[in-house]
Amino acid sequence: MQLSTSVNLKQKQSLVMTPQLQQAIKLLQMTNLDLSQYLSDQSFDNPFIEVEEETKVESHKEIQPEKENADNHEGLDTNSPEKALGDDPTANEDFDNRFDNSQIDYGHSYSSNGENDWDVIANSVADNKLCLSEHVTKQIDIEFTEQKDRLIALAFAECLEGSGWISKSVDDIANLTGSKIEETEKILFKLQQFEPTGIFARSLSECLTIQCKEANVYSEDMQILLENLLLLSRGELKSLAKRCKCSLERISELLKIIRSMNPKPGEIFENNSQPISAPDLIVRKSADGWIVDLNRSTLPSISINENYASKVSSRRNDSAAQDYASQAIASARWLKRALEQRNSTTLIISAEIIKQQQKFLEEGLDQLKPLSLKDIAEAVGMHESTVSRVTTGLLLNTPRGSLPLKSLFSVTIDKTEGTDGASAAAVRNMIRKILDKELPEKPLSDENIAKQISTNGIKLARRTVAKYREMLNIPSSSERRRLAKISLL
Repeated sequence: MQLSTSVNLKQKQSLVMTPQLQQAIKLLQMTNLDLSQYLSDQSFDNPFIEVEEETKVESHKEIQPEKENADNHEGLDTNSPEKALGDDPTANEDFDNRFDNSQIDYGHSYSSNGENDWDVIANSVADNKLCLSEHVTKQIDIEFTEQKDRLIALAFAECLEGSGWISKSVDDIANLTGSKIEETEKILFKLQQFEPTGIFARSLSECLTIQCKEANVYSEDMQILLENLLLLSRGELKSLAKRCKCSLERISELLKIIRSMNPKPGEIFENNSQPISAPDLIVRKSADGWIVDLNRSTLPSISINENYASKVSSRRNDSAAQDYASQAIASARWLKRALEQRNSTTLIISAEIIKQQQKFLEEGLDQLKPLSLKDIAEAVGMHESTVSRVTTGLLLNTPRGSLPLKSLFSVTIDKTEGTDGASAAAVRNMIRKILDKELPEKPLSDENIAKQISTNGIKLARRTVAKYREMLNIPSSSERRRLAKISLL
């Protein structure tokens, strides 16, 4: 067999992600804060780029329902090579696109020594802006003078959680510090006398016990009740009264005292809470309809220093400087065009979303329309992946509050024949309203809730009601019945 070399020509098409296209896609999915940081980094690398943090140029999009604007849309790479999202983002347990659920309310915080003492503590925390660990460390510095005692106390302070409880046992601290258990317990007893009352507790029962002792309301029946909080949570009041050797009226009095306590005293220190980000888009109502604006107070813009660029390019004897200047200027101009295109694409997509959800803005959550990425992509003439990138992470300020732009997407719940589908978020809101009106002593079952919603023409299974109820942090009917029994005491 004879071997020989030959030259063959072949044509082939391929899709290549250029650096410019990658940068444009990266800009699409940035929030205003991320964009500001990115452009600041670019200005350090490119001397011809100047970042302007704030601009007075107005750019907005008016929403006119009767007018179709899909033909005039221009976007970045509407046929992106990246695989599109083929389904609604709220499917498959995507919790990022749902409205915030109600938080558990642990009640008001009261001091065991009276409201005035508690106000002094709260005001000192607010004025000095100390976190819990700093507040405790200052008290440790005053209370303990011996180095060994301080070491044990600081070990307890390190395992102090945001609730004010400690996450390690006395044995763990004793082993960690190389001290005796008796010495460690003695230090812990002193730490539990610190303010706010109830910190350094190892359990809910111990936290409430410390506060009751401080308030001089700790009695034998109170001790038994605090040792049997599990029975109280189950609503077994008769068994609880039998163990406490008292009447149900006395149990009711003890519960009133417990409700005046703060189960998580460390939560008055709110310095660890995350700051609320400024919105990226602003939606407002005008005489002509709804208007979507970019939040120019946080949206950066860039300008090109043409004078400096011309000076560098005028150096005829320095070819390296001329090459660098031409490349840097071209890169700066492309970045400026990409930024303008990013803002335009964001406005177009956001305006279409608001156009689809006008009833929600005007009438409330019950009117939230089922909406998917595909619906918006077809309306604006862009790819679903482009819509997904734009809507991810952006915060929208509306007359109904600030909410993620992607929370306006929701899956469809089937209705009876001849009616339009309802969004999952709207159905969850219906469930919340129904449960708000139920009688505490006669809580509705999931089956009864499904029947009530079916009167609106919405097909809903019992297991779907249970899933949405759990998403709303609402307990089951049996648990609600027990809670209602306790609250009546």
